[in-house]
Amino acid sequence: MDTEILPGRSAEATDRPMLFSNIIGTLLVTAALLPLLKQQPTSTIITTSSGLAFVPRNNFPVYCATKAFLHSWLQSLRFQLSETSVSVLELAPPYVQTEMVGADQAHAMPLEQYIAEVMQLLGDPHPPRGEILVERVKALRWAEKNGEYEEKFALLNPAH
Repeated sequence: MDTEILPGRSAEATDRPMLFSNIIGTLLVTAALLPLLKQQPTSTIITTSSGLAFVPRNNFPVYCATKAFLHSWLQSLRFQLSETSVSVLELAPPYVQTEMVGADQAHAMPLEQYIAEVMQLLGDPHPPRGEILVERVKALRWAEKNGEYEEKFALLNPAH
């Protein structure tokens, strides 16, 4: 039995652009700008991961994996740059009402509310662990630590 990487879609058509955009593009842009950023008195790299980096959905495996990669990479980069003038922040959004999510937006956070909360959080120049987390994503971020991973995973991945 063949297992589809992205159900109903060609891996060639969807995975490579997502991998390039979410991982390779982020790495290349950061590498290109890092020498200039290090020359500044202060600078910040902000990269967007996702709550799905912590509790993935079965219907978006490559997307979730790319965001988990970014979370891990940002932790390492933050440590590597800790003695420089460059701060490294991770913005991990929850499910937000955008065009990308299409019609199924009943459980998504309103975009305006998300933006307002993120803007408030950006006022803290040193967020804990370098992570910018709106309240709504914290349940996913801390699911494993709080012993709720299986529950959250089942909630995001209902049985067939």
